[in-house]
This record gives sequence, structure tokens and C-alpha cells, in this order.
Amino acid sequence: MSSKATSLYVLGLDGGGSHTLCVVMNGVGEEVSRGVAGPSNHQSVSIETARKELTKAMADARRAAGDPPLAAACWGMAGLDRSEDERIIRRMAEQLLASIPVEVVHDSTIALVGGTGGQRVGVVIIAGTGSIAVGYHSSGKIARSGGWGHLLGDEGSGYYIALRGLNAATRAYDGRGPSTALVDLLPAAANAESLEDLADRVYLDCWTAPEIAALAPIVLFAAEQSDKQAEGIVDDAARELALAARVVIESLGMEDETFEVVLSGSIFQGTPRMVNYIRQELNTVNPHAAVIFPRLEPVIGAGLIALEALKRKDEDVESN
Repeated sequence: MSSKATSLYVLGLDGGGSHTLCVVMNGVGEEVSRGVAGPSNHQSVSIETARKELTKAMADARRAAGDPPLAAACWGMAGLDRSEDERIIRRMAEQLLASIPVEVVHDSTIALVGGTGGQRVGVVIIAGTGSIAVGYHSSGKIARSGGWGHLLGDEGSGYYIALRGLNAATRAYDGRGPSTALVDLLPAAANAESLEDLADRVYLDCWTAPEIAALAPIVLFAAEQSDKQAEGIVDDAARELALAARVVIESLGMEDETFEVVLSGSIFQGTPRMVNYIRQELNTVNPHAAVIFPRLEPVIGAGLIALEALKRKDEDVESN
């Protein structure tokens, strides 16, 4: 291990709909420190809130590392879906890290790199507060499905599952739908006295998408406990995520290629029902594709991308 490698430092950041993670890594890819903050997806929180949380996560990580000079950084951001989103996020990166080169990429990129342990080819399905499936072909082509935000899409996401769960609970409460344990489970999880009390909080406190999505694990739990309404919601979410991945695979012509499909995001934790469904469905599309859980966190993937950028820069200097 060279002294130069250990004295170089890069920053990797994962800005999502539920939280923001930041790591400082040395030149050989070892994590030195990390910082944690709230959600920084500007589509579900305000731009100013996103800026505040990004600033906090980076400041905490840099402070914990002893505030070393940084050689490069990579931001992997949720909500980087359209040209206007990219403009907003790049401007924030330039303002908050003005003295170093910052590579801004979609959060699916850092999820794939981290999930595969460093590979840039494959498919990643992200299901956290929001959802999206993105495929990266060896030719450099990229295809995506979903990622339209909680108002227009995000099928299969935590927000989607939680909202469907709340709707099933209110229908059951009124007698308009089948009974479900969610009538009691959802208020209890939010420390609300009743479903009506929970509804008051959602409306009067103007709950954001991440706050609603935080109830998704309750729906997943109910499904694992054989609650029929919750099972239907989870199965529908799994179908949507598998469909998004299928569209990506077929649009890139990857049906006969060997690659990994990374299941990234909190929704895949503790829900074998959903994972098994996706595995079975994608096996019919491409039996060579291995559906896996991430080897490394997306935030580590961001750090690895920053290190790759440094390596390319050094190679360019040497070649000249």
C-alpha cells in the first residue's frame, strides 16, 4: 500500500428519498468516515431542504475524517431524472464542493457499482421511497423504466406500498373493503391512537413522500404474516418492479447475456415474498441473469466511482 494512495481522499455521497449518506475514502478504497443526514431528493423535499441535508452529511463525514483535502467526489442522487433535475443538482454540487471535481450520477449508477462490487454492466432495481429499474449494457447504452416520482409513478416503491396499505386500511375501516390487520398496525406504528388520528396527522402535518413511505415496512410485515390485503399489495409491487426490469432487459437486448440484477433499497429487506417473485419472473426473461442483494452499499459505489475518476486522470497525465 503506497503512502500516496493512503494520503489521497475522495468523497462518495448517496442522496436519497429517505436519507443521505456520505463517506470519505482513502486512495485504496477504504472507508475512513461517514456522515448521515435526512432526505435530499429535491423532488420529494424542497431544494433548500436537500441542500441543507447534503451539507450536513458531507460536513459530518469530513469532520470525522479530520477534514482532509479531497481529490475528487461523486454524488449519486435520486431525482436525477430530467435535464432540469441535472441542472439543479449540478449547481448544488458546484456550490458546495467548489474546489474539487465532482461527478454527478444517477443513484442507480452507484447502486449498480456498489451492488456488483465495481461493475458498470448489469441491471439495478431500486425500491426505497421511490422506485426505478435501470440497465447498463456493455456497449454503453442505458435504459430505464420508472422513476417518475411519487405523484406520477414509482410503482413498487415504499411510497406506493404504504399508500396502498393506507387505502386498504381506510376501506376496511369504513366497511368498503375486506378486513385487514393494517387498520390497527399502521396507526400503532405511527404512535397514533386510531386510523382517524393517523389520517389527521397525514393531512394536518402535510406528510411528505418519505414520511408516508416509512410505513411500508408495516405492510411488508403484514404480508409476511399472511394478511391477504397486504399480500395483494406486496405481490402487485413485485409485479411492477419485475415488469420494469423486464422492459429494461428487453430494450437493451440483454435476454441472452450474463449479468447481475442488483436489488437495491430498503423495500427488499425482510420481504422474501417480493424477492422470490422477482427472481422467478426475471428467470423467464433471462435464465443467465443472477438476481442478487448488494455486495456493497451504494454510497461505497459512489466512492469507487470517484476513485475511478482519479485513476483515469492519472492515466491521461501519464499518456501525455
